[in-house]
Amino acid sequence: MAEFLLEIGCEEIPASWLAGSATQLAERFTEIATREVLSPTNVRVAWTPRRLVIAVDVVARQADQEADVWGPSLKVAKDAAGNWTGAAQGFAKKNGVAPEALQTGVKDPKAPQELNLLFVKKTPGRATLEVLPAVIAATLRALAFPKRMNWDAWLDDGKGGFSFGRPIRWIVALLEGAVVPFTIFTAEVGAQGAPLVVSGDATYGHRFLPRGKAGGPLKVRSFDDLQAKLAAAFVLLDPNARVARIREGLPEWRDLVEYPTVVTGDIPPGFQSLPREVLETVLVHHQKYLPVVVSGQVARFAAVTNTDGSAAAEMVRGMQAVVVARLRDGRFFYEEDRKRTLASRVDDLEGVTFHQKLGTYRQKADRMVRLVEAMGAAKLLGPTDLAAARDAALLAKVDLTTLMVREFTELQGVMGGIYLRAEGASPIVAAAVSAHYEPVSIEEGSAPAGAIASEALAAFSAVSLADKLDTLAGYFSLGQAPTGSSDPYGLRRAAQGAIRVVLDFWPASGPRPSLRALAAAATAGYPAAVGDLNAFLTERLRYVLVSRGFPADEVDAVLGAREPDALDDPREALVRVRALHAVRSEARADFEALATAFKRARNILGNAPATAVDPALFAEAPERALHATVTGLADTSGGYEARLRALAGLRAPVAQFFDDVHVMAEDPKLKANRLALLSQTLSLFYRIADISKLGGQS
Repeated sequence: MAEFLLEIGCEEIPASWLAGSATQLAERFTEIATREVLSPTNVRVAWTPRRLVIAVDVVARQADQEADVWGPSLKVAKDAAGNWTGAAQGFAKKNGVAPEALQTGVKDPKAPQELNLLFVKKTPGRATLEVLPAVIAATLRALAFPKRMNWDAWLDDGKGGFSFGRPIRWIVALLEGAVVPFTIFTAEVGAQGAPLVVSGDATYGHRFLPRGKAGGPLKVRSFDDLQAKLAAAFVLLDPNARVARIREGLPEWRDLVEYPTVVTGDIPPGFQSLPREVLETVLVHHQKYLPVVVSGQVARFAAVTNTDGSAAAEMVRGMQAVVVARLRDGRFFYEEDRKRTLASRVDDLEGVTFHQKLGTYRQKADRMVRLVEAMGAAKLLGPTDLAAARDAALLAKVDLTTLMVREFTELQGVMGGIYLRAEGASPIVAAAVSAHYEPVSIEEGSAPAGAIASEALAAFSAVSLADKLDTLAGYFSLGQAPTGSSDPYGLRRAAQGAIRVVLDFWPASGPRPSLRALAAAATAGYPAAVGDLNAFLTERLRYVLVSRGFPADEVDAVLGAREPDALDDPREALVRVRALHAVRSEARADFEALATAFKRARNILGNAPATAVDPALFAEAPERALHATVTGLADTSGGYEARLRALAGLRAPVAQFFDDVHVMAEDPKLKANRLALLSQTLSLFYRIADISKLGGQS
């Protein structure tokens, strides 16, 4: 694998955009690079106000690609004497091979008895260095920002004008230290002009530090080198490193640090009793300050400035005045909201629109309750969890009617949980309401992992699933499925969140939810949307599994299995892909050979219906040997890893079968029996994975 490093140097990006933009950068690049067969792994992102950075391991060269090219039917391809017709010769000539080199297979699953000529077109892979410029262009275009700037830029990718969140000033693009050529041009009268930004190996450090030496280019060779060079130039690329540096200044209340400078202010005692989430929202989201906890209370705040601290006292007085004004509003909202219970506000949701064509949030709450009840009917929830989840689903959106959430929209969901706890409601209901917007990130172990008590996991999972699936069903019914980089309603995130609930949070004991069945329940009023939504959920499941480090072909193999269906049991799919990855790593040569053979078998079989194998019709020793091996493996027990290790032993008998047995025999009984044997052999793997998707040559 080779390291690809991309740094997009910009004019200052708003702080509220940065983390989301970096997440998008990782997601969009991974999707596009995967589509271009670059097998991206080990994705790392970082950011500062002036740059977005991604480092990814990719293959040095694309794998060779194969595509099935279908020709005329076999009855048209040969005349009565068995000679090749002009149609067959023309098809062979078009594809640069002799007719004898062509394969046959079932083109139309509805007519399994009719064979067609088949040419497997092989396209050599290109060097990754040649592919990356187009990947960079597609990734830059795919990034969505709250607002885009037109800065008279142009990309030579067939789409022309290029807007971005902020003007780009430099680009570092390196593949194993070699510059990946990429140019942004000026747009001149609607056409391509002179080069504006040309990729290279030079980054830039802090604007003002070190004093008298800032601003010069810094040549880099890799992601690690970039971090080191920037650190020496007073730029901490890792966001966590910046947090750590800021926190270092707090214990001793250092007012003067060379970079950054930390100043601190006080929270008046009268406001310290407000919920911690309210205090932190005012400080962090609105003022970009850091809350400081003293004896369990948010009693102070720290702010980071880019100055020398000489006017710190005056700055803090101004900061405290703004903070107090915001907190005074927060206290008023909190006290007013507490005059009514959350349950008494449910009908107020009739006045809050979810979507003009999808009704109010009261209607959405009712749909969520029905989905939770469908989970109960499917025995996914016990009586206690069902009751808690039903209450939480009804109340989850009610805090949208409160003064606090109208002013501090970041607190939706959270305030509902706070008010419920203050009212003495069920802790399980409060926890489910507080966290129902989660999970947002796809990384295993990210929020809300570890933050929800075990007894509340079932209710949280049910309400989170109901919310996300209802949103997906509604927007899919309106034809608003994401296309390309456009996803204005965050449906990719909703689908990934639903998948993570099943993978990471649904209680391990007891039955697990079928996303296919729940999607059907969510789209009950919109039957035309079901198929599209199922395909979308499957594609997002694939994305989540690939993002967790599993090779794309192994994920595709598991998702291609006939039973169990991955969308019916995503967690089982995760178990299977883990097993396949482990066993394939131990016996890669066996799996490559089997993948080649099974791809050939799949081409021969098409979607022909399975029939019983009759051992009395075997005419060749290899078919007897294969049947004996398959019969012996049919009842293999144990976990997926044990079964896959046993199935790897099929390599030799399968190879011998294809070498010595003519599957498409003239005798229809022999032919049908051999096809049945191939089908029986394939079915052993189809219970775990379609290994024909693992690569290999057909």
